[in-house]
Amino acid sequence: MHWIFYIIISAVILWFLLTVIIVCKLFFGSLGRKKEKKAGVDTSGLVASLDPYKEEIEEGKKWYLSQHLRKAEITAFDGERLHADILETTQTPKGVILLMHGYRSSGLSDFNLVFPYYRNLGYHLIIPDQRGCNRSGGQYITLGVKERFDCKSWAEFAAKEFGEDLPLILDGISMGATTVMMASALPLPKNTSGIIADCGFTSPDEVVRSVLKATHIPAVPNLFFARILARTLAKFDFKDASTIDAMKECRYPIFFIHGKKDNFVPYEMSVRNFEACVSEKKKFYSSEDAGHGMCYLENRTALQKEIMSFLDECQKYYHERKETE
Repeated sequence: MHWIFYIIISAVILWFLLTVIIVCKLFFGSLGRKKEKKAGVDTSGLVASLDPYKEEIEEGKKWYLSQHLRKAEITAFDGERLHADILETTQTPKGVILLMHGYRSSGLSDFNLVFPYYRNLGYHLIIPDQRGCNRSGGQYITLGVKERFDCKSWAEFAAKEFGEDLPLILDGISMGATTVMMASALPLPKNTSGIIADCGFTSPDEVVRSVLKATHIPAVPNLFFARILARTLAKFDFKDASTIDAMKECRYPIFFIHGKKDNFVPYEMSVRNFEACVSEKKKFYSSEDAGHGMCYLENRTALQKEIMSFLDECQKYYHERKETE
């Protein structure tokens, strides 16, 4: 009967080894830095839903790359070097917008069509590369956990670079939206005046579970081993931060945006963020047909009006706060 015992033990060991191999592959493939021939790789052309907008997107990229872009570099709280582009407005400046891109992306990919709109409204733009992406340092993406502190550092940089006499707005898409929401719970420069959060997820733990479910990969035991890798190698935990907790402290004007046909970050996550938010100046824009990060592309005229109205609200918030100082 000993042979049955040995078969069971062997099967358990084999299962364990296979699970570890699969989790390692998923972890490094999903959160590890991509090996790229050069920095700043543009991934937007790989997304099928962007096909109808390819010509506009290419024009937006060409416009951006033809502008005078200043380079900026700061040191993160953990010593990593972070890089950004600065695009200054040619109008009388109204404020500064910090644009945080999404998961495994870049500012050029995520904001190519909104750059001229914001700039023409009179806003200086700071466009960082998130840690683990493009020119910035870091071997791992941490799904907002460490990025929130990077966002705080860039906000402080913006206040020093352009002064605190201009309102500062934090704008993010996808993981970038999660980043700016989480950062809102941190001590930010006093001129911080608003947040735009487009299709952000609630926490690393919840979005990982959602993606695993959507791709038919069981959360148990894969998520358990993934958390061990995250804590050991990337020095963070999937449960270290959540936007729900941050929204319970948020006092800034905040604009939530999300498409109801988002197959990557569930629409309900933005609904929950909105419901948890205690800000007296919060608004929500939803699109019935837009997928992940597609609201601006598919509803540009309507959303531009909403954004302009929200930026006016941020201006009002900034001046009201300034008068009470």
